[in-house]
Amino acid sequence: MTRESGGPARLLVLADEQGNIIAAAAVPEPGAASPDAPSSGGIRVSEGRVVHEVALPEGPLQDEAVESLGRFYVSLDDGRPQLVRRSPGNARA
Repeated sequence: MTRESGGPARLLVLADEQGNIIAAAAVPEPGAASPDAPSSGGIRVSEGRVVHEVALPEGPLQDEAVESLGRFYVSLDDGRPQLVRRSPGNARA
Protein backbone atom coordinates (compact mmCIF):
# COMPACT_ATOMS: atom_id res chain seq x y z
CA MET A 1 0.00 0.00 0.00
CA THR A 2 2.72 2.43 -1.00
CA ARG A 3 2.27 5.26 -3.43
CA GLU A 4 4.02 5.05 -6.76
CA SER A 5 6.03 8.14 -5.80
CA GLY A 6 7.52 6.12 -2.94
CA GLY A 7 5.74 7.97 -0.15
CA PRO A 8 3.60 6.16 2.40
CA ALA A 9 -0.05 5.40 1.73
CA ARG A 10 -2.57 7.42 3.70
CA LEU A 11 -5.69 6.48 5.64
CA LEU A 12 -8.71 8.30 6.97
CA VAL A 13 -9.30 6.94 10.45
CA LEU A 14 -12.24 7.49 12.77
CA ALA A 15 -10.96 7.50 16.35
CA ASP A 16 -12.34 8.18 19.80
CA GLU A 17 -10.88 10.83 22.13
CA GLN A 18 -8.27 8.35 23.43
CA GLY A 19 -7.03 7.62 19.89
CA ASN A 20 -8.58 4.14 19.61
CA ILE A 21 -9.34 3.43 15.94
CA ILE A 22 -12.98 2.64 15.21
CA ALA A 23 -12.92 2.58 11.39
CA ALA A 24 -10.52 3.33 8.55
CA ALA A 25 -10.54 3.83 4.80
CA ALA A 26 -7.73 4.27 2.30
CA VAL A 27 -7.27 7.75 0.87
CA PRO A 28 -7.31 7.29 -2.91
CA GLU A 29 -4.31 8.54 -4.82
CA PRO A 30 -4.95 11.67 -6.90
CA GLY A 31 -6.46 10.70 -10.24
CA ALA A 32 -7.25 7.15 -9.12
CA ALA A 33 -10.77 6.14 -10.04
CA SER A 34 -12.50 3.22 -8.43
CA PRO A 35 -15.70 1.62 -9.69
CA ASP A 36 -16.53 0.79 -6.05
CA ALA A 37 -16.21 4.39 -4.86
CA PRO A 38 -19.48 6.00 -3.80
CA SER A 39 -20.69 8.80 -6.05
CA SER A 40 -21.43 10.96 -3.04
CA GLY A 41 -21.28 10.62 0.68
CA GLY A 42 -19.66 11.79 3.82
CA ILE A 43 -18.64 10.80 7.26
CA ARG A 44 -21.02 11.32 10.13
CA VAL A 45 -19.08 11.72 13.32
CA SER A 46 -20.71 11.39 16.71
CA GLU A 47 -19.64 13.22 19.85
CA GLY A 48 -16.25 12.11 21.14
CA ARG A 49 -15.04 10.84 17.76
CA VAL A 50 -12.71 12.52 15.29
CA VAL A 51 -11.63 11.79 11.71
CA HIS A 52 -7.87 12.06 11.05
CA GLU A 53 -5.83 11.60 7.89
CA VAL A 54 -2.67 9.67 8.76
CA ALA A 55 0.23 8.12 6.89
CA LEU A 56 0.79 4.40 7.23
CA PRO A 57 4.13 3.62 8.88
CA GLU A 58 6.92 2.86 6.44
CA GLY A 59 8.76 -0.46 6.32
CA PRO A 60 7.65 -3.66 8.04
CA LEU A 61 5.10 -1.89 10.26
CA GLN A 62 3.11 -0.90 7.17
CA ASP A 63 2.00 -4.49 6.51
CA GLU A 64 1.18 -4.96 10.19
CA ALA A 65 -0.92 -1.78 10.24
CA VAL A 66 -2.84 -2.88 7.16
CA GLU A 67 -3.46 -6.34 8.65
CA SER A 68 -4.54 -5.18 12.12
CA LEU A 69 -5.21 -1.53 12.90
CA GLY A 70 -6.25 -2.68 16.38
CA ARG A 71 -2.55 -2.89 17.21
CA PHE A 72 -2.23 0.86 16.62
CA TYR A 73 -3.77 4.06 17.92
CA VAL A 74 -3.82 7.67 16.74
CA SER A 75 -1.44 9.95 18.60
CA LEU A 76 -1.55 13.74 18.53
CA ASP A 77 1.46 14.15 20.82
CA ASP A 78 3.49 16.21 18.35
CA GLY A 79 0.52 18.23 17.10
CA ARG A 80 -0.20 16.13 14.02
CA PRO A 81 -2.05 12.81 13.88
CA GLN A 82 0.06 9.71 13.42
CA LEU A 83 -0.36 5.95 13.87
CA VAL A 84 1.55 4.54 16.84
CA ARG A 85 1.99 0.82 17.55
CA ARG A 86 0.57 -0.22 20.91
CA SER A 87 2.98 -1.62 23.46
CA PRO A 88 2.61 -2.39 27.17
CA GLY A 89 3.98 1.06 28.03
CA ASN A 90 1.75 3.03 25.69
CA ALA A 91 -1.47 1.00 25.46
CA ARG A 92 -4.55 3.17 25.32
CA ALA A 93 -7.91 2.26 26.85
